[in-house]
Amino acid sequence: MEEKKVNRGLLFILANGVYFFSYFHRVAVPGTIFNEIQSEFLLSATAVAGLSALTFFMYGGIQIFGGIMSDRFGGFRTFFMGSILLSISSILFSFSYSPAMLFITRAFIGLSAGIVFTSLIKILSIMYKPEDFPFYLSIMSVLGYTGGVFATFPLERAVSFMGWRNSFLLAGLLCLIIALSFRPFMKSARRSFIQKTTFSLRALLAVLKNKNSLPVIVSGPINFSIYFLFQTTLGAKHLQDSFNVTPARAAFFTFIMMIINTGSVFLSGYTSKLIGLRRPIIRIAAGVTLSASILLFFNISFIYSTKLVLFSYVLLAVSAAAAPVFITTMKEMNTIEVAATSVGFLNSIVYIVLSLLVYAAGRILDVFSHAAVEIAGIIIYPGFAYRMVFLVCIMLAVCSFLVCFPIKETGSGKQ
Repeated sequence: MEEKKVNRGLLFILANGVYFFSYFHRVAVPGTIFNEIQSEFLLSATAVAGLSALTFFMYGGIQIFGGIMSDRFGGFRTFFMGSILLSISSILFSFSYSPAMLFITRAFIGLSAGIVFTSLIKILSIMYKPEDFPFYLSIMSVLGYTGGVFATFPLERAVSFMGWRNSFLLAGLLCLIIALSFRPFMKSARRSFIQKTTFSLRALLAVLKNKNSLPVIVSGPINFSIYFLFQTTLGAKHLQDSFNVTPARAAFFTFIMMIINTGSVFLSGYTSKLIGLRRPIIRIAAGVTLSASILLFFNISFIYSTKLVLFSYVLLAVSAAAAPVFITTMKEMNTIEVAATSVGFLNSIVYIVLSLLVYAAGRILDVFSHAAVEIAGIIIYPGFAYRMVFLVCIMLAVCSFLVCFPIKETGSGKQ
């Protein structure tokens, strides 16, 4: 029994060390280095946003397959494979000297990060009791989201000191060290924790036939995608273009955003465990996302206040903290045998929706490129371009808010 406790804590720390870098890459590019990438590779806003969209599309698209692999072959083996691929892709990204290499490495980062996430969910589901799953999922999210924190202001400072290539090379090497450290403990982990595997096609069909999860699959992805659009792609760029904010200050805004989200994630998971309910947290999150989207549109149309932008960003960060609750609800609507498959399917939809939203935002900016101004190789997009992006977010947020009400309660406190 004592050996299991030692293995559990050690594996949890090492696995989340890899997840730290997985989240780091999703937030860092192009969010913090949007202008660096655009000016060095002479890319349009659509192409830069497409770089992010491709990563998210691969991250989401692979998770159905990653969940099946984790349920079929075990979480530990699948996690190790994904972590090594993530490390190598991260290192190669820093050596990208052409747009083609840039897109290829980002595609593999997204693919490997998706495998890491779904296999980590599988590992948690067999290491901890079902009633403790939301709590440890929140801790995992906090540890992973810390990578997102480092991908904002700290990364901006590192880039200004050593350049973006050396910064990402260092991140890739550190990820590889942690990934290799996980390998010696895999055999003891498989002995300590019983992994029940399932036939992959049967697992996927069971998830697809569950109609109760449909509102979760619609509301959850929209809610998270709006937040992540600004956290990873347009948050800092919007501040620099519309408010003439310096790159360091813009990165500090998204840094605060990430800090708030990280802390709120833990609180949402703990609150859900404490009250034994999921649905109230989901409804509040959808409402807050809608409010933040409206505030951003109202601000860019009439007020032009950086304080209101920061407040809106904070609201989005708080609303996205319900992500572990959405994941827990999806997991609880399905059997433990298909835990990774069900969560992988949900997260797949999340990042496919996100990739489409990010790409659409880039296209909207380019539609108004005729009114943009280029200064020292940096393209400044007009305020009405961002206004159109906010309108799209409002329409999606309304849909998420309406759809979340039919979600069934799956927590222990349901009546």
